[in-house]
Order: sequence, then C-alpha cells, then structure tokens
Amino acid sequence: MGQEYDYTVNTVIDIFKDGVEKYSDKVFLKRRTAEGWQDYSWEEINYQIEALASYLIGIGVKEGDILSIYAQNCPEWVVADFATLYCGAANATIYPTNSAPEAAFILTDTNSIVCFCEEEFQVENVLAELNNLPKLKKIIVFDDSDYADEIVIKFSDALKAGQKKLRLEEIKANIATIKPDDLMTLIYSSGTTGQPKGVMLSHANIMYIATNFKRVEMLEADDLLLSLLPLAHSVERTMGYYALMIAGGTIAYSRGTEFFAEDLGEIRPTVGVFVPRVFEKLYNGILNNVSNAPANKQKIFAKAVAVGKEAGPYFMANQSLPFALGLKYKLYDKLLYSKLKQTLGLERTRVFGAAGAPLLPEIHDFFWGLNMQIRKGYGLTETSPTLNVDGDPSIMPIKSDGWITPFPGASLKIAEDGEILAKSPGIMLGYLNKPEETKEMFTEDGWLKTGDIGVLDKDGYLKITDRKKDIIVTAGGKNVAPQVLENIFAAHPFIEQIAVLGDGRKYIVALIVPNFETLKDWANKEGISDFNDEELVAKERVINKYQEIVAEVNKNFNRVEQIKNFKLMPFEFTQENGELTPTLKLKRKVVMEKYAEDIERLYILKD
Repeated sequence: MGQEYDYTVNTVIDIFKDGVEKYSDKVFLKRRTAEGWQDYSWEEINYQIEALASYLIGIGVKEGDILSIYAQNCPEWVVADFATLYCGAANATIYPTNSAPEAAFILTDTNSIVCFCEEEFQVENVLAELNNLPKLKKIIVFDDSDYADEIVIKFSDALKAGQKKLRLEEIKANIATIKPDDLMTLIYSSGTTGQPKGVMLSHANIMYIATNFKRVEMLEADDLLLSLLPLAHSVERTMGYYALMIAGGTIAYSRGTEFFAEDLGEIRPTVGVFVPRVFEKLYNGILNNVSNAPANKQKIFAKAVAVGKEAGPYFMANQSLPFALGLKYKLYDKLLYSKLKQTLGLERTRVFGAAGAPLLPEIHDFFWGLNMQIRKGYGLTETSPTLNVDGDPSIMPIKSDGWITPFPGASLKIAEDGEILAKSPGIMLGYLNKPEETKEMFTEDGWLKTGDIGVLDKDGYLKITDRKKDIIVTAGGKNVAPQVLENIFAAHPFIEQIAVLGDGRKYIVALIVPNFETLKDWANKEGISDFNDEELVAKERVINKYQEIVAEVNKNFNRVEQIKNFKLMPFEFTQENGELTPTLKLKRKVVMEKYAEDIERLYILKD
C-alpha cells in the first residue's frame, strides 16, 4: 500500500528517502532510447542525486537559493529536482518549449543561480539572454554535446565532480533543516491572459495533494504510469510523479505527443494523467477508423457503443451489471471492447486521470463504457493543483455529466456572481514578488478566488462551466460561455480545434481548425484531391460541409450561443506560435489580436 504520510510533518524528501530504503533495486523510472526502454532503479537515481547535490553545494548552492529546470520529462529532471532539495534550496520550472524571453523572465524573476537544460534549444535560449541574468552561475545540460561557453557544464561532468567529493554529511544537515511550510517549488501559471506569475508552493502543499491523490486513486507499487504532461505543470508534478512515488510505482517518460500512441502501445500503462485533448484525439481516432470500416463492422461498433453507454453508469457506481445487460456486455467485450483496448495499448489500464480542462461527457462515457476508469479532476496551479477529483466509485459514485467528486480536506462555495471559491491545505504560499496580486486572489474572509464559474450540489459535487475572464458578453448584454461551445464542437470528428469569439459583438463567430485527416478522407471520397491544406479549406464544397456541421452542432445551444459565421483555418493553433498554453489551452486574447482581420471579416461578410 505504500508509506502513509502526514503533510503537516513530512516533506517531499521523505517520500524519496523511504522509497530508496524500501524499493532499492526496483525500477523507478523508464526512458525510451534508440535501443529501447532504459530502466533506472531507486538506488541508481539516489546515487546520482547525492552526486549532483554534492556538486551544487561545492559551487555554493545553499538554503534560500532557487534553481530552475528547463527540460522535457526525463530521469535527469528528477535528479535535478531532488538534488536541489538536498541543498536546502527550492526550484522553479520552465516549460521545455518556452522561448528565450519567456525562460529569461522566470530566471530573472526567481534570481536563479543555476539552470538545468535538456539540450541545445534550451541552452542557446539561456545563453542568448545571459547579459540579462547576472545571478546565473551555471547552466547544467543533460545531453552530452560540448559547449564553448564556460558557464555550461554537462550533467555527466557535474556528477563526476560530485562523486569525487561526496558531501553526504552536509546533505544530511541541509535536509534536517527543511520544514513542511518551507518553499519547495515555483510553478509559473501558463498566462492565458498576460504575464505568468510564479506560484510559490511548500512541501506541505505538495504533500497534501500527493498523499491524498495516492489514497483516493488507490495507487499501488505495481502501477506503471506513462508520463506525458510536462513536469513543469502542477498536475504531472503531484499526481504523475510524487503520488506514484508514495505508492512505489514506476514512471515511464513518453517522448511527447508525436510518439504518444507508439509509447502507449509499448508501455501499456496501468495509470496516467492527461489533458482532455489526449482523450479527444484517441476518441476521434477510433471514430475515424470506424468510418472507414465495412458497413457490418460499423453496425457492430454502434451496437457495442450503445451497450457500453448503458453499462457505464453501473461501472461508475461500482455496481454489477443486470443479468441481461451483463450477457450483452460479455458478447461485445469479446467482439470489440477487448480488441480495441489491446490495439490501443489500454488493456492493462486501471485508471486514467483527466485534468487541466473540462472533459466532454460524451468522451467520458465512451471510455467508461469500455470499463476504463476516467477520473476527472479540477483545480489550479494555486491549489497545488487539486480541489476536486473523482475517487473510488464504491465510496462516492462518479457522475458522467461533468460533476466532480470533492477532494478530502478541500472546502468550496459559490460566490454571488457564480465564481468558485476555495479553502484547502494545498493553497499556495502566494505569488513570488507580487504581494498585491496575491492579496487580490483572496476574499476578505480568506477564500481563494479560482476565476472559474461553476455550480455546487448538496453532496459536494462540482461542475465547472467556464473561466470568469473568458465569458463573452455580446452587444445585446447576453453572457456566453465559450469553453462549453468549444468542448462540444471540438468533439466532432471533423474538428481539431476551435476558437469561439464575439465579446462586445452582435453575435458569435468562430475560427475552426479542421481535423485534416478526417477531412481529407471525406474529400477523397468526394473526388476532391491533390490540394494542400490552404487550398482545401477554401473549396466551396468543404465550406458547405462545415456549414452543415456547424448547423448540426448549433442545435445543442440557444440562439444567442449559436455560431453565426466561421472561418476554416489551414493550420493548427500551437504553443510555438503563442496561441496555446503548454497544456493546450487556448490563449483567447492572443488569437483575437493575431487574427483580428479574419475575425472582423466574419462580421463584415455576415452583416
């Protein structure tokens, strides 16, 4: 069952120390290389942590310092994390895709004295801003490339230097001084509306979330987690890292979204935490494959989905299926469910978490119909991050329409304007260097303002409807929640992304990114071929197809909420172009500014 911890007494270091003692030679981390999956034991990682911490102490890292980690998920990330803590210092996280100015902002804001980088991209970004980083002493790079600048040292060389002079007594003394309420890490908010803020989280904040998440989701030592979300994000940091460490499980690092399907098939995880977009892609991929299957197989799929939808509520309440339904379910499990899970690499999956944005009920119910537990979560970086998460359905049944189970120890209420207010042991210490912004985050009686609009029922289930700042107010004074529309439209097989807009205007419009794989399959059948993406979205028959789709989905909404005009975009919104956050949330303000002419044209053409 793993060690039990008290967040008011224990620190994150206790998790690792106990893990090394208990699991020693057991596989802790896995990484995909050209030769296959490479394993790292608890003892091996501990040896590297002690060596790196010894090196850091040797160059002057001490209590009160902050070091930044600017890298993809990998074993070295974990070593850098705990080596920092072994020095009595704290760390800040930088998303691996962040630009040079974005990285420099965090390094400057935190006065970081060391920056851990994954490879050339991050190293060059830091070197480009070096004149603006007077506090920076060292750049420690994980890859084995050589760099001319003396400030750069290879991770392997830092380990060798630390191994030559291990400072185990100093490390022990540093650890002894660390208290649960001490600053442990800084996680920067993604900044959908402006400059990111450094959220200060303590050991107690993180321990409260990790211990409860491990308990609620019943994580075990034989669990294997596939890690995809960046460790710079609080969801992966607590739920996909520290919580699994408490259980003594194994973490395998995916190579990223491009290779996720391949990694999923190779690792065949038992657990994982992903953003809803991952589930949407899996779901739409399944639907796309089915649409190209023979008619008889499409009929079997439709019947199987219907049976799964009927069975889902029983699974969500941890109840046995009625006899007749059970017989039908066994039949379709043999014909479809088991084969589908085997094909995707999901046959061993026990529970997946969905966090970072609302998960569409249709997709939630589809996977539960496969008897695959998808547990929804809600929170924000400022709450470390969990406030609500679906737990054991035998204790509190899981609801399919967006309602999420309360998290142990968290208190929620709804303000008069609909905003969700929270109190929890996971609530941050504050924003770094921003006392006024910290003060503004709380009501006079100490409740955290989440910035989200939601509804709370009598049993404590929560439903989030939108971000307060995202609410569109039309020229007629009507409120429209764009995320609700976007979630439903984005679930359509022909739609990859959508931005719903219309603040201060007479009606709602949208920028739609097609799912080009699905669109091209359809276009080929219609005799529309040999066109690039830009030419394809301009074709009248393609536009007409999307007009039919928009009209169909619009039926789910009242007249004020319906999309009256749209533009098909020939390319995706991306992090690299500044339109998405690292967790794939739309930066609405950026999109509005960047595509202002296209948006204006939608109103001119319609008017």
